[in-house]
Amino acid sequence: MQEDAMTSVPSSILVATDFSTNADHALDFARRLAGVFGAEIHLVHVRVLLEGRQQSQELQRELERLDIQHDRQTEEALAKHAGQTGSGVRTHLVRGLSVSESLLESAMDLQCDLVVMGTHGRRGLRHLLLGSVAEEIVRTATVPVITVRESADTDERSAGSILVAHDFSERSTAAVAVAREWALALGAEVHLLHVVEPVVYPEFYAVDVMPDEVLHRIEERSIEAMKAAAAEQLQDVPHSLEVVTGRAVDAILDAADPAQFDLVIMGTRGLSGLQHLLLGSVAEGVVRRSGIPVLTVRAADD
Repeated sequence: MQEDAMTSVPSSILVATDFSTNADHALDFARRLAGVFGAEIHLVHVRVLLEGRQQSQELQRELERLDIQHDRQTEEALAKHAGQTGSGVRTHLVRGLSVSESLLESAMDLQCDLVVMGTHGRRGLRHLLLGSVAEEIVRTATVPVITVRESADTDERSAGSILVAHDFSERSTAAVAVAREWALALGAEVHLLHVVEPVVYPEFYAVDVMPDEVLHRIEERSIEAMKAAAAEQLQDVPHSLEVVTGRAVDAILDAADPAQFDLVIMGTRGLSGLQHLLLGSVAEGVVRRSGIPVLTVRAADD
């Protein structure tokens, strides 16, 4: 992959497909991006392999025949989707035990510097039990990832107005760097958003942990810090700043109005295992519910 993949516009885009409506939305959005950036598209479908069992020779031959038939049908479906998208789309049928691992390996093998995929936006217990391939990719990919929900507004969008969630972390610095490169390439405007999350304790503590005057001072300091960050990273692109108070996921989703913005860009952490189960991720919460496409970026040393 390109060494500057975190801070450059994409030249090679991997689009994951399971032939669902979600995946079609993602492919359509990737097509428009590829047209703007002059990038190639690799349309990838992962066929999950089941661990082998001892079978009779007759049954084994029948399974192999069905295997070949299934692969042929899948390749035809890939070719059909690629043809509907236009020229310049290469198709790949990949076999593996894990969809997410196979997609990430494909991105590396094909030297893609952007992954685009649909997400189902599951919530609550259903999400906890089933998880999400898209969210696993968001957590673990070393290149930027764009997720598109089926209900997301992607009509004729590329990215003319970009919302960047900023929390003054290294991840946010990486996200702003990507936003700058994309804004320069697309002639887009960048809007930096910082969310101040007030600390809330149970009522029986009988204390006002963060009174209004404290919140006001934090907001003022945040605005000054945002101005400094913008002056350092966005001096050559049109930009605006905003600081709001509230729960980070909800505030970002409220700001991500499809009538105002075409794309959300934000940093993400590579949490895994129990740490991820307990802490979750603001980025994943936004990915799950955003009405517009979300581009997530990991810091180079994360």
